[in-house]
Amino acid sequence: MATNPTTSGPRQDNITASATSESMRQTAAGMGSDMKKEAANQAEQAQQKASESIHNFAEAISKAGAELSAKDEGPAAQLLSQAAGGLEQLSSALNQKKFEEVVGDVRRFGREHPGTFLAGSVLLGIALGRFAQGGIAAGTSAHQPGDQPSSATRPQGGSYGY
Repeated sequence: MATNPTTSGPRQDNITASATSESMRQTAAGMGSDMKKEAANQAEQAQQKASESIHNFAEAISKAGAELSAKDEGPAAQLLSQAAGGLEQLSSALNQKKFEEVVGDVRRFGREHPGTFLAGSVLLGIALGRFAQGGIAAGTSAHQPGDQPSSATRPQGGSYGY
């Protein structure tokens, strides 16, 4: 009996390996595309949260500047007012632009205004640190099932047999 050369042997192994390789390439490309989409979604969400936090921080700085202005602290009040304005512009830009555009704008601004960029970076770091602390505090203050009642909610009078 003769064997069919197109269905067995090294040639069939090469065809099978090639098909498997192509299938793996397509699967990897699909996974890569999905990962890029997910990363873009997460970056967009982080961008929105950062915008919100920066806006809140800008409002706080603006209020501090107004208080200093009321106490006739001109230069300090003016500096805080300018900082608040810059942070508010950054917040608006984060809301209105794509992530890639924001990164390009930040790079260009840093090259054109290195001193202001450095000062803004410090303020932004403070704002993001405040935002992160708020998220941590909110997560730890939430009552989880199985937690012991706090002293504020625990019945008084030794009801637990102490």
